[in-house]
Amino acid sequence: MSATIAAGFSQSGRFLRHFLYQGFNTDEAGRKVFDGMLIHTAGAGRGSFNHRFAQPSRDAHRFSAFFFPTDVFPFTTRTQTDPETGIADGLLARSTERPGERPKIFFTNTGYEYWGRAASLIHTSLDGRLDVPPLPSERIYHLAGGQHFVGGFPPPAAARAGEAYRDNPLDFLVTLRALLVRLVEWVTDDRTPPPSAYPTLAAGTLVPVSALKLPAIPDVTAPSVIHEAYRVDYGPRWAAGIITREPPGLGAPFPTRVSQVDADGNEVGGVRGVELLAPLATYLPWQLRGGADSDASELRNFLGTYVPLPRTEAERQRWGDGRASIDRRYADKRAYLAAAARSAGSLAAAGLLLPEDVHAVVERAGQHWDWIMSR
Repeated sequence: MSATIAAGFSQSGRFLRHFLYQGFNTDEAGRKVFDGMLIHTAGAGRGSFNHRFAQPSRDAHRFSAFFFPTDVFPFTTRTQTDPETGIADGLLARSTERPGERPKIFFTNTGYEYWGRAASLIHTSLDGRLDVPPLPSERIYHLAGGQHFVGGFPPPAAARAGEAYRDNPLDFLVTLRALLVRLVEWVTDDRTPPPSAYPTLAAGTLVPVSALKLPAIPDVTAPSVIHEAYRVDYGPRWAAGIITREPPGLGAPFPTRVSQVDADGNEVGGVRGVELLAPLATYLPWQLRGGADSDASELRNFLGTYVPLPRTEAERQRWGDGRASIDRRYADKRAYLAAAARSAGSLAAAGLLLPEDVHAVVERAGQHWDWIMSR
């Protein structure tokens, strides 16, 4: 069997969401274009891809490209009616494909997209009160704890701010490798992929920023803001791709949510890799600007924060750290590596890690141990 799969990361992922929204996955002869799609780190966005004077690089961040037509309704593939405007729409509302002919889609996002790209809107109602499950032809995977891209390891000394580091080295690419294989199997062999894994309102793992239960972590302040998508009015000709109202008229923002965290500050919803199942650090998918200026509490674009756990109970008490120390979790490196190997094995059994990647993942875990214990 031959099949075509599209993969888009970040901007190109938003392009694929826009491609679906405008009905382009059906060609002039009524045939399906892509059999499968991997849409990664697009959040709830689409973009300026097909309108007059479009600027595709605009990404709707809070201080660089706000109110461009990027994070605009609709957000889910299922059609919803906006309670504020009465408008009904969905990403597949213009599709002519019957349900059995739709492409098989994986929507994958890291923790950062929930904070910086309103990703919760792809699976919640527009009032933020209900979960909206994906269609049978879709899966949603939240790569817990990750920033927009994988940060370098070990982090450079210049990235250090007290006990925290201004970057996040959580390696979600090994999960993405496995998911790509699962997507190919689903498209070509109709082999059922792992169930969706993402934070939900029903489970209490998807919460407003104000409900985040972040433990006391040295040199870390909990955020009070999040990127929001607004109702926007670009004028009466916007449906034809022509903006006549600039700047646009603004309505109320759509409620956005984030993943709740555990006692270490690591996200509980979604796919938790070895870094979170056998933790040595807190992997925050957000980073505050900090400093003494008025924007100190605002989020930095794309970046997260990495904070090693206290190594000993004495260190924990000296730091005033709310997280359990490493020596209370693991007797020694051997015990830690055994825990990491068990975690990697469980992920491989669930289809979320390739068997050939297990050794490298455990080896990387050992490198984290060595670096944290010797820094």
